[in-house]
Amino acid sequence: MENLAVYKHLSWLVGGEAGYGITTMGQMFARACSRAGLNVFGYAEYPSLIRGGHNTAMITVGSDKVHAHSNKIDILLALNEDTLNKHLGSMSEGGVVIYDDESLNWDETSNLGLTWVSIPLARITKELEAQKIMRNTVALGASFAVMGMDFSFVSNVLETTFARKGQEVVDFNVKVAKAGYDHVNSNDLAANFKKAIPLPESAKKQIVVSGNDAIALGAIKAGLKFMSAYPMTPATSIMQTVAKHGVKYEIIMKHTEDEIAAMNMAIGASHMGVRSMTATAGGGFSLMVEALGMAGITETPLVVAMGTRPGPSTGLPTWTDQGDLRFVMHASQGEFPRIVFLPGDVQESFDMTLRAFNLSDKYQMISIVLTDKYLGESVQSVEPFAATDYVPDRGLLMSTSDAAAIEDGSYKRFEFTENGVSRRAVPGMPNCIYVASTDEHREDGDLDEGSENRIKMVDKRAQKIVSLLNESLKPDEMIEIHGPADANLTIVSWGSTKGPILEALDAANTEGLSVNFLQIKFALPFPSDAVSEVLNAAKKTLLIETNSEAQMGGVIREKTGVKIENTFLRYDGRPFHPAQILDKIKESL
Repeated sequence: MENLAVYKHLSWLVGGEAGYGITTMGQMFARACSRAGLNVFGYAEYPSLIRGGHNTAMITVGSDKVHAHSNKIDILLALNEDTLNKHLGSMSEGGVVIYDDESLNWDETSNLGLTWVSIPLARITKELEAQKIMRNTVALGASFAVMGMDFSFVSNVLETTFARKGQEVVDFNVKVAKAGYDHVNSNDLAANFKKAIPLPESAKKQIVVSGNDAIALGAIKAGLKFMSAYPMTPATSIMQTVAKHGVKYEIIMKHTEDEIAAMNMAIGASHMGVRSMTATAGGGFSLMVEALGMAGITETPLVVAMGTRPGPSTGLPTWTDQGDLRFVMHASQGEFPRIVFLPGDVQESFDMTLRAFNLSDKYQMISIVLTDKYLGESVQSVEPFAATDYVPDRGLLMSTSDAAAIEDGSYKRFEFTENGVSRRAVPGMPNCIYVASTDEHREDGDLDEGSENRIKMVDKRAQKIVSLLNESLKPDEMIEIHGPADANLTIVSWGSTKGPILEALDAANTEGLSVNFLQIKFALPFPSDAVSEVLNAAKKTLLIETNSEAQMGGVIREKTGVKIENTFLRYDGRPFHPAQILDKIKESL
């Protein structure tokens, strides 16, 4: 493989039917590249099927940070003919197609601009007496041979992936992958592939995690002790990750019968004084809404991870969307404070979850971490999460000794205070008897329907947001400006669109275009002044969202009075490609 052209990014895509380990193979490829010192971003697509259908995993790698998937494929690994039919049109010039010509009937001459690497995947698998699904392991080894990378990166990731199954299983998987690797090299099949990503002299330490993994790990680091949830795409892997580490960190992970039970149990655990959370998608959150109001009126801290997908109803259950922004901001009847975090990548998913637990406890309110399928299930290489300076802030949660010092009968759970936050006792503490009711109540919790008390209680709860902004949240941490401070075009967006926008932003500024990006990190409380300042100074603006109604644009107009006329919306269940955004940038300028 001489005269290689060095590329900033290289993309690899494997396609096949459900049930053949497509996602797992993508994750192993990503981890192997990461251990070689490359940065990676992985995105998987799959239908709502257990078997059949068309599944893909795309991994984009680079020597620099990779923020999103690519719209072009450099290496296509086709495990079935459907993959060739669907993805040959997305191949980059000079790309490689890895396939089994003994199993797939395809005319290579129909795509002369590509390098065709034919490997008898099925025959090799059969000769090694391996299961049919291990075609993908043969192909994994072949992929690294095509890229000109050392086999040790493949064997290393196979060893860690299958270590718990014993050395015999590890050795067999390595043997199968090596067969694919050797077949490419011994037959010089990749001689015409001229693309390469330079490897660093020494690989930096990285982890490859999804946004959902990051939320789960952030919760564990924050001191989570109870999680109740019902599986629902795209949030299911949050509960799976918590369950995986639950014994080690003494966490109860309750798989409930439905989302109603999940929310009520999480609220109950928090009422008893432990850090708790639940995770769901839009449909499940719909079932949780009544209980959400109970947490609001009883001022019970709670963290909810909410992963959006296209609705209404079942909608597109395995695809992505940002259509639930308004829903989570206003869900449940009546008015009560909540915090809505909008992470844009894996690192922010971890950091914001940590923050959610502390702010929820400190201000005794609900914190919602709003993600989606694209962010939640995509994987990205990041430096190992540290947060060594993180200290759990339980706010005004009293200890037993604090409660014992209270004069019997004087405790007021919902006491009116200057910042709206009252001392919090849990059941069983001495001298702290009170009523926890979903009716409006007095300071001691007893029911009260009087107008004067009602006004005071609504104002008390609302005061928490004022206190939050005065004490704990600064405007400059609620938004972030990416790119030059002064630009001819300002992109406005939030959440998972951050990645594709950053890739497009880098390309645009490299071409000499003047573009920056206003990332909004909180929906509630909304950073009105900070957003107004940026938008009023902007020369041109472009709003980008994956929903049909420009929901963040509506929130911005409501909160600031600024209407962003120029919008770029996608709502077909797919995330933006950086190339699409770059084209829109050029059109807008």
